[in-house]
Amino acid sequence: MVLTILVCLWPLSLFVVVPKWDNVNAYLPYRYFISDYLWNGHFPYWNSFQNMGYPAYSDPQSGMWNPITWFIMLFGKYTMKSLIIELLSYFVIAGLSMYWFIKSLLKDEKTAAIIGLCFSLSGLMVGSAQLMVFLAGVAWLPWCLGSLYHFSKKFKIQYAVLSGLFIALNTSSASPAYTIILAYFYFFIFLYFFWQNRKNTQQLVSIFIGGATMVGIAIILLLPYIVSFIEFAPYFNRLSKLPYDKFLLSNPFTFVDYISFLFPYGVISDSEMFKEADLSLRSGYIGIIGLFFFTLGLLNHYNNKKVLLLAFLTLVFLIIAMGSNTFVYQLLYHLPGFGVFRHPSFFRTYALFAMLIIAAYGLKDFLQTPKLIGKNKHLAYLFGIVILLAGLASLTKTSVNEISTNITNLLDLTEFSTNFLATHIVINVAVLLMIGVLVFLLKKSLKLTVFATLFMVAFLDLGMQTQLAFPTTISYPYAYSSFKTYFDELPNEINQKDNDKPLKYFDEHQGLSYTQGIWKNMSTFNKTISYVGYNPFQFSAFEDALNNKSLDFNIQNPILFFPEKEKQPNDTIQSGLIWHVPHLYEFQTEKTNITNVHIGYNEFTADINNEANDIQWLILNQNYHHQWKVYFNDKKLPIHQLNSHIMGVKIPSKSKGKIHFTYSSNLMIYYALTSMLGYILIAVYVINKFLLNKK
Repeated sequence: MVLTILVCLWPLSLFVVVPKWDNVNAYLPYRYFISDYLWNGHFPYWNSFQNMGYPAYSDPQSGMWNPITWFIMLFGKYTMKSLIIELLSYFVIAGLSMYWFIKSLLKDEKTAAIIGLCFSLSGLMVGSAQLMVFLAGVAWLPWCLGSLYHFSKKFKIQYAVLSGLFIALNTSSASPAYTIILAYFYFFIFLYFFWQNRKNTQQLVSIFIGGATMVGIAIILLLPYIVSFIEFAPYFNRLSKLPYDKFLLSNPFTFVDYISFLFPYGVISDSEMFKEADLSLRSGYIGIIGLFFFTLGLLNHYNNKKVLLLAFLTLVFLIIAMGSNTFVYQLLYHLPGFGVFRHPSFFRTYALFAMLIIAAYGLKDFLQTPKLIGKNKHLAYLFGIVILLAGLASLTKTSVNEISTNITNLLDLTEFSTNFLATHIVINVAVLLMIGVLVFLLKKSLKLTVFATLFMVAFLDLGMQTQLAFPTTISYPYAYSSFKTYFDELPNEINQKDNDKPLKYFDEHQGLSYTQGIWKNMSTFNKTISYVGYNPFQFSAFEDALNNKSLDFNIQNPILFFPEKEKQPNDTIQSGLIWHVPHLYEFQTEKTNITNVHIGYNEFTADINNEANDIQWLILNQNYHHQWKVYFNDKKLPIHQLNSHIMGVKIPSKSKGKIHFTYSSNLMIYYALTSMLGYILIAVYVINKFLLNKK
């Protein structure tokens, strides 16, 4: 199964092409920054290369506290190769996790292998491949719920430990939206445990101890993640609920996207009907095998309480995924944690997960009695008729020239299709028919077993759909080989050129080293200060300054400067202004001087001379954070938030010497070591309990 997953993703597995969009513009530079600092012997506290600085170690999507990212960084700085390896790891983890979950639930390895393959290469993964943190949330979900399922049997402590481990792995790697929903799952499942065992004191104690163990393990492993996020929480622009408007509600999974359940290639067409959601959030494909046996599972197990519950959850999550198209999402908006994340379509994760569990019931039955009789046979005919009719109907809406153009674009790895829905469905139906004929011939000639035949169908189907989606949702057409030298040529030290120039100069267009496919956060790769950047993890004060134009005034000045005038309401954009200051002193800038400005790792230094008869304000053009400390001639000075979002200190009169701004979090390294040691000890415990002692 794992080999099949990697084969289906061969352009990445063989390092032929590179990932795209958010993967290279966001997760790659965030991780590159962290690895660069670590390999230069510095803790990655402050990234001065994006949006006038932010605490990189606090960013939950940076991979800073993700063990998978840690392991990759052991082998050197995080490059494009590292990104591909981490991206592929989530596809593999997703397949293995679903395999383990289904095997635990139904005790059938063959069923688990096929369903694991369907989960790993589903529309959740292939369609959203540019959002690596979404893939991580999908990949760890079956591990989390599977360990909880095992715990529910006898409330054994080892499964509580295992569950705590998976909670930590999910939280440290996935989008926070997945963590929030996972917390709700655990909350309601534990309520059910307590209610079901409310008359059994011994069981209640076991449940409480198990739950406390899960929470305790997760907290220990996530200690630096939690503390670093708490340190930034007062400044974060995304902790309060977003307004219930287009930004929050963008990218729902609506009825029109249901076409992807049968024809996933259709939803990446150029049809206007799909424009409500982004290309990467439209697909709900679980494979033709997954969809067929989901329907079969419903038909044959409609009296099974578990299947009925899963069917109900499927419906509920599909409704939630529709966002503001139903009233349900607006009700949920008021719950804690909701309203701080967008993309309602991500809720299809839980619907497709439930669908594949139902599919596993139907698939297991068929593998045990591989005959299509009665309603099962009628269902197979119905599927075939629907596919053929859709193909024939679409054929009347397109032309040979359109189809030829589409095929040419696919062979040329054209990123966006210019063809409409009908052409895409014709291609999709043709692929399904070719797979059917090929598998039929292989079964006859090689005398394949029923399991081998179904696995072959799943492999060819999901593999072909993955190839059809590759240039659109997974990768750029750029050769990986062109990126090998790019990272070798990047500077190892922080750029010290032009430190006396206004910050507006550092807009990522000042002669930085570029390469195709990477267009954002170039200052991070080139290690150059910047007031721009692509990162949703921003200071709320910086975002306010951007909106109210305060930023436009601040970037007229260099990284360190003495102000010359108090800003007035009618002032035009100019340099040297100061405002929001607790106390003003007489400006004597002609008697002040700044030399030898140096941008360091988590620090800024300069030689300062204030010959004025009065105190003078000195401003550091970086976002204010209380973790910053400043020393003048080794004497600590109070630091103030000025000019809406940046920092200032008072330089005594008739003084000169070295100013030193430094950022640190005193206990963070110890928290990190505690987390690492915790992962090692729990890994040893898990290996001993579940592998070495396995009967």
